[in-house]
Amino acid sequence: CSAIFCVSEFIKSKFVEGIEINVNKIHVLYNGVERKIKKFPKKKKEVLFVGRLVPEKGVHYYVEAVKLLVNRYPEWTFRLIGSFKLGDNDNSNLFADGITRKFRSIGPQAKFHGFQDQKFVEEKMKNASIIVIPSLWEEPFGLVVAEAMSNGACIIASKVGGIPEIIKDNGILIEKINYRK
Repeated sequence: CSAIFCVSEFIKSKFVEGIEINVNKIHVLYNGVERKIKKFPKKKKEVLFVGRLVPEKGVHYYVEAVKLLVNRYPEWTFRLIGSFKLGDNDNSNLFADGITRKFRSIGPQAKFHGFQDQKFVEEKMKNASIIVIPSLWEEPFGLVVAEAMSNGACIIASKVGGIPEIIKDNGILIEKINYRK
């Protein structure tokens, strides 16, 4: 082949493990996002999670953290956008149902939106001050990170996979993330 492209240095390093032949044809080409805003909008006191409602995305840590924070920050809104299966609000499982139920029980500051289209997500990202990405699995790239940055949101994320390559010094990276840190 002429070339192989990977979405992050992390994926490239995983790909070349055990390969002893010429790896000069393997390159990193990061995913891109379209920046639709000319200047960063005024932010609201909102914290946002966007992703599938599965354990590897760390959504349960977000919900537990919101439970701890909501009374200390009554002027803030905490939003959760996502579903068990991308593009589908009809199918679910016990984990996603439990997360949804726990999040909704937090109170009026906790707003659950289910799966939403890209336009809705972008609008919420424009408004949110903070986007939390508590992934437990090694994200190959982390598209939500790039989308959040393009909308001027502060990011708190797990230091796993390709996420640190995207954030660099532009957010807070947490090793061994849990709901307390």
